[in-house]
Amino acid sequence: MKVSEIMINKIISLTLDDSVAKALSVMHNNNINQVPLVDNNKNYKGMIFAKDFLLVNTMPEAKLKTFVSTTPVLGPSYGIEKCAQLIVATGKRALPVLENNKVIGIVSETDVALTADFGHAIIDEVMSGAIVIEEDNTLGVGLSKIRRYNISRLPVINLNGILQGVINALDIIKILATPRERATKSPGVGTMSTIREVKIKDLTRRAVSVERGTKINQISGSFRRNEEIVVVGEKRPIGIVTPKDLLELILPKDSGPSIHMAHLENNEARREIEEEMKRFVKKIQGKLENIHQVVIYVDKHKTRKYSIRARMITAAGVVEAKAVGYDPLSASKELISRFDRRIRSEHSQKVHHKHQREYPSPIV
Repeated sequence: MKVSEIMINKIISLTLDDSVAKALSVMHNNNINQVPLVDNNKNYKGMIFAKDFLLVNTMPEAKLKTFVSTTPVLGPSYGIEKCAQLIVATGKRALPVLENNKVIGIVSETDVALTADFGHAIIDEVMSGAIVIEEDNTLGVGLSKIRRYNISRLPVINLNGILQGVINALDIIKILATPRERATKSPGVGTMSTIREVKIKDLTRRAVSVERGTKINQISGSFRRNEEIVVVGEKRPIGIVTPKDLLELILPKDSGPSIHMAHLENNEARREIEEEMKRFVKKIQGKLENIHQVVIYVDKHKTRKYSIRARMITAAGVVEAKAVGYDPLSASKELISRFDRRIRSEHSQKVHHKHQREYPSPIV
């Protein structure tokens, strides 16, 4: 299957000089998370994404050139596997399809995920741990969590930890796009300070939830209407799955565990991190069951720190770790240290349980 067969060809575009307020309105009215930016001749200049507006205190009158993301581009003849690689590598929700530098389509992570057959794979193999928020918290608390963990959605719980629903970047964009009277004359304070006090329960919408062990093929169609699926145990959120998580299953696989790097443009730093991870994966092969691949996301922050988050996909499920450092290499070493501690702990528990099964305590 080719990109031209799955791309959305109804294109809504903006320019670098359009305002954030206009972009929010376009995203709100069309229920979209991304918009391509073009010049006066309709030549492609980059993309803007809903989540990027939540990571800073955005001024409505700011120009979109401040938020533009340079992305890889797709050709209409690209295959689905290549498309999945590029989407995962950038960490973006969607990429543009170009012909003669003109945008002729958009392909999202969902469009790609819906084309795949995941066989007998189950939800446990791809789910991430759930970062949750209580329904009586404010949107300000929710935004702090989104920024701290660099995520796009939060399962919503009540005081007893029971799942009540979910909020994501587009839900928040909708309230940011709604005109509000300023509470003060100070620029950037009145409207945002009012919005930050909105209760999470007033934004919450129904979540699609499944239990562990559910086959991915049984629920992948739900992504046609939903951006995430919450994994629950006893009605409490224990994980979350997005279309991008599914794409990790269809990335090209080497003869051994494959390592995929995302976000990092510095080739030397990329090589160093990849070599560190290869040595680590080789070292732990006997402690984890069938390591299929490792996907590593590296982000540079304005504080000059680097954050790394990685997902190690195995036959038994996903092992996750996160770390921060002042350069990519120190962050990667801390990441590997955290992986090592987690894997050692899980391996020790498995050995202990196996010993108990083989040599049960005598009944007194």
